[in-house]
Amino acid sequence: MTRETLYNLAPTLIALQFFAFGWRVNREIHATDDERQGVIPLPDVINIISLFATVGCVIVLPIATESYFWLSRMVVSGAYVLIAFHPLAIAAHFRLWRREDSGKQVRDGAKPHYANREELAVSLLSVLIAAVVAAHLGIHGGG
Repeated sequence: MTRETLYNLAPTLIALQFFAFGWRVNREIHATDDERQGVIPLPDVINIISLFATVGCVIVLPIATESYFWLSRMVVSGAYVLIAFHPLAIAAHFRLWRREDSGKQVRDGAKPHYANREELAVSLLSVLIAAVVAAHLGIHGGG
């Protein structure tokens, strides 16, 4: 991967990350009080961290120094994997993968969990695949 390719991929990635988070914010703004969530869901936390890492390693770091091109490649490749998994993780957050118990119903007065099992599984899988892709790119030089 050349620097030109990296810098051509970065704006699209950052736009996708902003769009994903903007969708969440828009949804929460228009939600009724009963549907409004008090916390940022795990898939969005992962997206925000990925967004900050992308901006830091692809925009800020190259301005400050030329020696971290390898890190920028790794971050962009991992961030693309994470944004690809984001819709699946959001679907898991809303329990769209289950036919039964699709609502966020709390049974027996128990507190709802921060993340459900499917959401944790998809999020963990996405982070692991992103780490493997980034490590592979770091070891083998991306090309």
